[in-house]
Amino acid sequence: MVVYDSAAIYIDSQTTIQGRITAIDSIITALLTTAAKAAANDNISEYWLNDGQTQIKTMYKGADAVMKSIKSFETLKQHYVNQLNGRVMRLVDSKNFK
Repeated sequence: MVVYDSAAIYIDSQTTIQGRITAIDSIITALLTTAAKAAANDNISEYWLNDGQTQIKTMYKGADAVMKSIKSFETLKQHYVNQLNGRVMRLVDSKNFK
């Protein structure tokens, strides 16, 4: 089992863009669980991401910090998705809608 000191090191350890997107999804899922637990009380001190192969432990000061971190990871994920797929705009004729 590999233990990472931070989420950034965990993301950087992935060799493909798809692997980085999957790693970010795992981090966001763990953060959302932490945010759900923080809804009742605002005194979060840490969260763990443990998927059986890796462990990440991070300290936070409160629910606001967790939500800011989620937003940052979602922005980073979108960057990697854009690298993978490119930016695409699809125009659809309104007559195709039911």
